[in-house]
Amino acid sequence: MTPITPAKELIAQLTLNDMLELNTFLVGRIKHERSMLGQKMKRQLVVGSRVSFEDNDGWTAHGKVVKIMRKFAKVDTGANVWRVPLNRLTKVGV
Repeated sequence: MTPITPAKELIAQLTLNDMLELNTFLVGRIKHERSMLGQKMKRQLVVGSRVSFEDNDGWTAHGKVVKIMRKFAKVDTGANVWRVPLNRLTKVGV
């Protein structure tokens, strides 16, 4: 039994308004966590950094950062230049 199972049982007993409030809380937490991951990655990146990310089809793409913006980075993979959320990037090698 996973730790989620008891939570699911408790959620099933909530009213609609309570579930909406819980949803608002969870969405806020998810956005906060993604924002923190993005900020952490932004501190590690410079133009020219080698990175990888998963593209829209689930393939792992590798490339070089050509521009760093507030929440996104432009990554040149050779064939295309992608606009990738910072929290989806993984720094590769040197």
